[in-house]
Amino acid sequence: MKLLLTSSGLSKRDIGKALQDMAGKAPSDCSVGFIPTAANVEPYAKDWVIAQFGQLQRYGFYRIDIIDFSAAGVDWKARLEGVDILWLAGGNTFHLLDQARKTGFDTWLQQNIDKKVYVGGSASSILMTPSIQVADGVDDNLVGLTDFTGLGYVDFEIEPHCDEARLAEVEAYAKTRPNPVYALDDLSAIKIVDDEVTVISAGAWRRYEGGRRA
Repeated sequence: MKLLLTSSGLSKRDIGKALQDMAGKAPSDCSVGFIPTAANVEPYAKDWVIAQFGQLQRYGFYRIDIIDFSAAGVDWKARLEGVDILWLAGGNTFHLLDQARKTGFDTWLQQNIDKKVYVGGSASSILMTPSIQVADGVDDNLVGLTDFTGLGYVDFEIEPHCDEARLAEVEAYAKTRPNPVYALDDLSAIKIVDDEVTVISAGAWRRYEGGRRA
């Protein structure tokens, strides 16, 4: 399993280099499935989504297909089958988890995760953790989710976009959680290759141990 869980995409050279290494072949030979599902319900300008195409191209990834698994009439399974890298944009965490469940993307990912490199940004990084509870009060729970169980590919939680004030809030949050919590600023990411976890950062990050044990 290869996961690159970012706060803000390939925001620093070391994060981009990590994706190149994880791809296992030349970036020019890689195909990327860019999945904008989490961003669909966000009403503000999508310059940050557009910037992620530039990030990919900066590191040599030019073969990019935009594939929304929540779009009606799209054979997203067939199109994702052919990609090397799954790049999930950020956006609304609750909408993303809800659509992953309703469309069967969660089941498809479980069956295909070992064949792909998964790149998450913000909401789609949170998606891969045991719980999306950390997004409550940050993202609007537009779909009224009451089950915040994430996809659980890692045994820790993530809060992206942390400045100094948010770091302190996440530390308090972590004391209520059964799992460790990583707080990442926009220059930080977590690389997971099989069972090896590495933080890549040119900024600020913290790992807080969970305070509550199940």
